[in-house]
Order: sequence, then C-alpha cells, then structure tokens
Amino acid sequence: MSRVLIVDDEPDLVETCARLLSRLGNDCVTACTGSQAIGLIDRERPDLVVTDLNLPERDGLEVVRHARQTSPPTPVILITAYHNSDTIRAAQDAGATGYLSKPFSTGELAHAVEQALTKL
Repeated sequence: MSRVLIVDDEPDLVETCARLLSRLGNDCVTACTGSQAIGLIDRERPDLVVTDLNLPERDGLEVVRHARQTSPPTPVILITAYHNSDTIRAAQDAGATGYLSKPFSTGELAHAVEQALTKL
C-alpha cells in the first residue's frame, strides 16, 4: 500500500481524488494549503505527492521543490487549470515527475499515479 498526499484548495476535488486512490489500494492523506502539504511531507513521508499549482500560502511549485529536497525519490504530480508551456517548464524545473491539466478524468489520474508509483 502506497501513501499518497493529495493537495488542492478545492475540497471536492481532494475528496474525489482520495476516494478513487483509496479504492485503488492507496492510503491517502490530504491538505488544502501549500504550508499544510509541506508539513505533511515532513511528518508523513508520502510515497507520492499530487499537488495543485495554485494554492493558498505556498504554491504547488514550492511543494514540489520541498519534496525534491527532503525526499528526492518521491515522485510529484503537479495538477493545474493553467496549462501552458511556461507552466509545464516551471513544473519540470521544480522537479515534478508528472503533470495533469484540469479538468482530468479519473482514468487519467489513476494512470498518472500508477506510472509514478511504478518508477519507485
């Protein structure tokens, strides 16, 4: 069982992602802000982080960079509604291992998570 941290400021999206990933056999922890996510990365040591780009307090790129610094092998999937080449480049530069643009399907999320966890 893998521990997955899901971070988004939209509670419905967090709940939907957690429900899906739990059904797929993952243990999910959630956060609504970048600061909460960083704290959970330090305390929970998740196997995977799925984070939105635009978050209160600290943005998703800060979450990605923190995960890379504290636990380099932990994959991070960045999700965003602001899909463009600059965002993709910023995600890659920060160290994101995956990228999903909103809206995404449950199948796309499941596939991205499976791919990321397989690379561990």
